[in-house]
Amino acid sequence: MNHYNVSIIVPHYNTPDSLLTLLGTIPERKDIQVVVVDDNSSVPMEELMEKLKQFPRVELYANDTGTKGAGASRNVGLRHAVGKWLLFADADDYFTDGFYESIAPYLDSDYDMVYFPPTSMDVVTGQVSSRHVMYMELVEHYRQKPTVKNLTELKYGFCTPWSKLIRREIVEKNQIVFDEIMVSNDIMCMTKCAFYSAKTAASDRTIYCVTRGGKTLTSHKDEKRFDTRIRVLINRYVFLREHLSKKEFGYAHIDRLALGKLVDVFIEHWGFGKLWEILRLYRENHVRFFDVGLLNPVTLFHKAKIELSWWMDIKKHRK
Repeated sequence: MNHYNVSIIVPHYNTPDSLLTLLGTIPERKDIQVVVVDDNSSVPMEELMEKLKQFPRVELYANDTGTKGAGASRNVGLRHAVGKWLLFADADDYFTDGFYESIAPYLDSDYDMVYFPPTSMDVVTGQVSSRHVMYMELVEHYRQKPTVKNLTELKYGFCTPWSKLIRREIVEKNQIVFDEIMVSNDIMCMTKCAFYSAKTAASDRTIYCVTRGGKTLTSHKDEKRFDTRIRVLINRYVFLREHLSKKEFGYAHIDRLALGKLVDVFIEHWGFGKLWEILRLYRENHVRFFDVGLLNPVTLFHKAKIELSWWMDIKKHRK
């Protein structure tokens, strides 16, 4: 009989020391299943298994799909997860003190998804990073004012897999998986989890710290990865346009994200050819890239401030 309340899924690639730090923040409890999936690291599997002996309850699997990336690794993890709830973590992040006590009140609830405000840290400076700010604000706004608008912004703005509890039944019932691509593999998966979650909660407790400055793909941007992100954005745009009401679709601010990608072209100096290419794709898929909400100067200033802080934070760690 399954006795796990929570399955924690962790993709790993070449960061064994960080992985050990993460695992050290997970309490040794009989109701927690920890699934680590190694994405064919240069670290031999035998050596990784030896390092993990100090965590006897951890299950270690290899990404044997033939497709590299966190998406494929997370899908392997999903196949082995048997807990009532899912938690996702990246191997270079960690859980905050007392995180289990923060999620415990929700384990027997009838919610489908529970959001927690994250924090973040720059591993180079040891100081708080800006990486968590947008997600923290989405949670806080909904908690302070639980309107349809704020709920929609939370569900479709908080599109990372970490810092949220997801009922495993939602994933299995709707056959939700991660895209097996190198970047943005979590976007469509989390979008669908949010859409199919009938009842959502937001906590005021922080359970997760996401890091900046390690070997994360978020710090690297090249044109090939950018093109992948564009394809995912268009797929997401079409999915939400077809499944949300007109009002909810406006609240999701997908138009704003489409505009942001056009701005990225100028930031990265990819030229007008790339701009026309994206505009052509937008036109073919009927993607709009103007958000009337940005006409509000207060909103525009706030969003620009967050984006600039985010971009400058990333720029510091580019190689």
